[in-house]
Amino acid sequence: DGDQSIYSWRGAHAESMANFVTEFHGHCASISANNADNWAEDEDSTGAANVNTVFLMENYRSTYNIVKAAQKVLSDPSSSKSKSDLERQDMKPMRGSGPKPRVLACSDAKAEASFVVKNILSMVDEGELSPESTIAIIYRTNAQSRALEEGCVAQNLRYLVRGSAGTFYSRQEVKDCLCFLRCLYNGRDRSAMIRAFKTPSRGIGDVAMKEFFAYCDEIDSVLANNYPNDPRPNPLQVLISLADESLAEQKKFPPAGDFMSNRALNRFLPFASQMKSMHAKISSETVSALLSSIIDGLDLRAHFDNISKTSEEFSDRMSNVMELLNAAERYDDAGPSVPLSLDEVGGESPLGLFLDDVALLTETESDADELVSSSSGDRRAVANLMTIHASKGMEFDAVFLVGNEEGTFPTQRSISEGEGSVELNEERRLCYVAMTRAKTHLVLTWRREVMTFFGQGFKIIDCERSRFLDRLVARSGAKKGKSKNVKPSSMSRNLRGKSEEADGTSSLAERRKKVLAMQTEKEGGTRPARRAAITRPGNKATSTARKPPPTRRRPYSSSSSAANRPATSASSLRSKSPQGTSWKDWTPKKTNHNSNPPQARSSRLPPKRPIARNRAAMRDPPPSRASQQRRKELHGDPSARAAPPQVDSTLFFPVGTSVVHTVHGEGKVLPPPKSEGGDMLVRVEFESGIEMELPVGAGLRHKF
Repeated sequence: DGDQSIYSWRGAHAESMANFVTEFHGHCASISANNADNWAEDEDSTGAANVNTVFLMENYRSTYNIVKAAQKVLSDPSSSKSKSDLERQDMKPMRGSGPKPRVLACSDAKAEASFVVKNILSMVDEGELSPESTIAIIYRTNAQSRALEEGCVAQNLRYLVRGSAGTFYSRQEVKDCLCFLRCLYNGRDRSAMIRAFKTPSRGIGDVAMKEFFAYCDEIDSVLANNYPNDPRPNPLQVLISLADESLAEQKKFPPAGDFMSNRALNRFLPFASQMKSMHAKISSETVSALLSSIIDGLDLRAHFDNISKTSEEFSDRMSNVMELLNAAERYDDAGPSVPLSLDEVGGESPLGLFLDDVALLTETESDADELVSSSSGDRRAVANLMTIHASKGMEFDAVFLVGNEEGTFPTQRSISEGEGSVELNEERRLCYVAMTRAKTHLVLTWRREVMTFFGQGFKIIDCERSRFLDRLVARSGAKKGKSKNVKPSSMSRNLRGKSEEADGTSSLAERRKKVLAMQTEKEGGTRPARRAAITRPGNKATSTARKPPPTRRRPYSSSSSAANRPATSASSLRSKSPQGTSWKDWTPKKTNHNSNPPQARSSRLPPKRPIARNRAAMRDPPPSRASQQRRKELHGDPSARAAPPQVDSTLFFPVGTSVVHTVHGEGKVLPPPKSEGGDMLVRVEFESGIEMELPVGAGLRHKF
């Protein structure tokens, strides 16, 4: 199947099988031209030039609804079709119709993970799935597994993470970031400190580390003998004392030069200075801010770039780091990482809670293999977590494909390449591969909000449903390029009339004429001209008909005597009625309000004075032409003066310059966005294809 080619970054392409016949005949023709005599004598070789293609059209894995849904995604008219697309449309599923695939929207990643896990457990309880059924939760990138793993642990669902990446907290870049947090939180954690010494490589070898820990042990013995009541320092305090002589004197440490060589001291001093600055932030910054400072201050991004073999691997590592920052952000509401007084937070610090939760998840992951392979009687369902690439060649009874929103699946890089690009076509084939892993049940979910790392903080982005899901939920007859089919209201349908064409080709003037004609028919007469001449008492005829001013009612006055009012009777009221008979028999007449002359102004009201719109203009006479000319000669033409220049971010980052961000990497500056006050924003297109608007100074610097 050529459209299951999903490794273009390894050199594969979807047309390799489709072009085989043409390339094979060309190869045979070139051989026959070079060896015409030998080719003619060899009958077996001439028969090998005839290539017969056999299409396997029966699908024995998936149900009818799953196969047709996958074909619908693959046969998107906006994508470039391969030569095997027409043959695939006739593929024949052999397992019956089965349940239809479901498309569901979730608020965020946590809600998505909770829904998927609860749905799996409910399907097992209701009998749709058995404990022996194979279940898969498939996602686009490895970073998405973090929320799913936490959801499985919270709902007590057994799971296994398939693929070479392993579980989230067992990945190298995640462990590298966590070792610094563990070292800052617990200065006696030597395993975390040893990993911190080597991340990145600082030239600190085994001999230097042995000398350092020997120096720590010597300090413990000296203080125990001379100052038994003083607290024992931990290795982190000893490390910081190498860069802070005042601390060494205060703690009464022996000189480091007596136990460590000069070469080892020179290797440790820069790292000791960095850890001193990080330790100073532990009581003021939140967990996510402290982790961001570690990544930036210790230049871990360059370390991840050095250990990555390809740009895709580096992008995957940085996505895991951002997801770790996202996980640490949940503890920011509790305050600083380690408050100065733990009594304020009940004896538990936010950083300690975060590391405890990570340790719990790590222990659960390490026992996953034993739980799955156990042969006890109370076997439970097991969810397999994997990426789409890792799922190729596998099949499952139920598949949950998560994270189907624009920017995640398809990725932002493929979207930036545009329709018909190699990257976007491969994303479509990836969706086809993921959907066809399902045998009976298929559920596709997408998130309305996705939290991403933006500059020096986090930003919640409102996402749209993936274009692949739009193919599944699109209505028949919907117009291309529009996701919603808006029906006209009843009033607009009536105003259009029966003679108007549905395609909207009639001009605007014709539609106006039809609307006026329909309104005239409803009023029962001919519609008067809109600009009929109206003559007012005492004024000349005007060419524009204006609406008469409303007649003001006099306020009711209880002090007015009844003697001043003329007596009225029922007969007089009847005579003054509109039809002269009775108010009950009165019916409104069809009158044309535009043709009524305006009512005369009441004589009791004083005549209105003309209001001076510009009193200054009434007091001062307009300047003469000579004075205006002299002003232009002296001061210049004010209309021709140039507006003051507006300062934007191009003053600091010109368009087209190369920049480097501490998290997102290298990129180029684009024209700045329009900002209405506030911080100046710099629009940058990074190498990963993501365009972001960052404040000036938010981890952005020039690349030299």
